[in-house]
Amino acid sequence: MDLDQIEKLNDLKQKGLISEEEYQQAKERILGAQPQQSAPAAQPHTILQTNNYDYAMVLHLTQFCSWLFPFLGLIVPLIMWQSKKEDAYVDEQGKVVMNWVFSSIIYGIVGIILCFVLIGIPLLILLFICSVVFTIMGAMDANKGIIKNYPMSIKFFDVRETAPTPVVPASPQN
Repeated sequence: MDLDQIEKLNDLKQKGLISEEEYQQAKERILGAQPQQSAPAAQPHTILQTNNYDYAMVLHLTQFCSWLFPFLGLIVPLIMWQSKKEDAYVDEQGKVVMNWVFSSIIYGIVGIILCFVLIGIPLLILLFICSVVFTIMGAMDANKGIIKNYPMSIKFFDVRETAPTPVVPASPQN
């Protein structure tokens, strides 16, 4: 059985479908009595992998879940943050999101209380606009690898902010 597999590998190598290095690795795997793993192209299911920047961007955007059901914008980001908290980048972005979520809840309560003196209505409208703008800005920053607290955010969690790397123009060469 091993001989048949090696012959098939040799045919693939002769046809130029696999390199010499791939041939040797597969041959060692077969002869080493390791269980043969199917090639990624032959797997029926494709595994979608995202990088940390994409995950952090989605983490920020899940705050919009509260438009579907109240407090879902708190629960979903919290679950996402806790599920990948071992990753330092996602952990910092989760702290940024939670700082804003808790801050906006406090600002919302104050705005509701101030509705009795009519100043709360414009404050709630302003809070809504800020929440949309800050969330989108935070998601864009997270996708670029920048860790930055939202403006007006109360610092419940200590966040190590990063500055964007400046683009240095190339000097003209003589």
